[in-house]
Amino acid sequence: MPSQSESRHWLLLAFIFVMALSLRGPVVGIAPLIDLIESDLHLSSSASGLLTTFPILAFALCAPLGAFLGRRYGLELALLLGAVSIAIGITLRSIDALPNLYIGMTLIGVGIAVGNVLLPILLKRDFPHQILQLTAVYVLMMNLGGAFMTGFAVPIAQWAPDVFDVWRGWSVALFSHLVFILPALLLWFFIPKRTTAIPLSTQAPRVLWRSPLAWIITLFLALDSVLNYVVNAWIPTILVTKGFDPTTAGLYHSYLQTAGMLPALILPFLKHFFGSSRQLTSIAVIATLISLTGYAFAPTFAALWSCLFGFGCTLGFVMGLSLISLRTHSVQEAAALSGMAQLVGYLFAAAGPVSIGALHDGAQSWQLPLYVLIVIGLIWGVIGWFASAKET
Repeated sequence: MPSQSESRHWLLLAFIFVMALSLRGPVVGIAPLIDLIESDLHLSSSASGLLTTFPILAFALCAPLGAFLGRRYGLELALLLGAVSIAIGITLRSIDALPNLYIGMTLIGVGIAVGNVLLPILLKRDFPHQILQLTAVYVLMMNLGGAFMTGFAVPIAQWAPDVFDVWRGWSVALFSHLVFILPALLLWFFIPKRTTAIPLSTQAPRVLWRSPLAWIITLFLALDSVLNYVVNAWIPTILVTKGFDPTTAGLYHSYLQTAGMLPALILPFLKHFFGSSRQLTSIAVIATLISLTGYAFAPTFAALWSCLFGFGCTLGFVMGLSLISLRTHSVQEAAALSGMAQLVGYLFAAAGPVSIGALHDGAQSWQLPLYVLIVIGLIWGVIGWFASAKET
């Protein structure tokens, strides 16, 4: 029979993983509904694009807020505030009015920013000897939440008007995301809590911004985010221009999400045969570079390249989050580095798809943007080599 201490640790893990379900899905889950929202609210494409731009900017700009809340009020209370922000944002954006959509998506972004920064730190504080394995499961739960909210968005929107004749179908579909964050709010009341906050000090954040190692880890995560967001945004369009029909291009796009679940499932095997962080990071980089090169020069095998990219880029994300904990000496330092990495990373990520799209418009071809992505992948690999040099 598990002891009380073991039971409380399992509750804490359950809270971390359940909250992780809502750290991606509420943002990507709106994408399948954009056409319906544009039609009902008479939005232009640029106006609807802001529905995903606002939360990504919030990820970046509110990352330091997450680190501050953790230092000031403690990790548990700060995460409760983040979960509440996500829940309020989900509810608000479900109301059939344009301002509520924008405000709701921004609140969701603020809450996710807090979770992005602090949940990995909670793993470092309470499970310091299982950081890599638990981070992989944490990322798996993020992908699962995204897959569920994306996959069921349209079916719920189509079914809802038959049951809720007052609400639009897309409103019900967006409101259904509340099902994923409410269990996290409930679990919060049962998890073990520290009565003290992380010691307040401005020295660690200031030192980190001048630390070469902090910048190496930050840039590794930033370039991983750029590659991930650019490929997810543009690969369906790229594949259509290379001769695939839209349905097949969409199917291959879904392989990115499916393959993104693999690192958590096979990480124990990889850890056994390739034990060091540098080796695992190299695997992530090589898989990603092969996939980008394949998209550029052998698009016929796009299904394989999508699987390789989803696996490699997600493994890189797992390694980047793990390095924040493995290369820092304290929870306070890890929280500061996490905030720095999220701020820079998501600013890069927000600019990536737009910049690559503009490059395509200028070149009138997707070949040059693909070459640029390969170069970014090479730079990412070099940075990853130094970022994963040793574990602290």
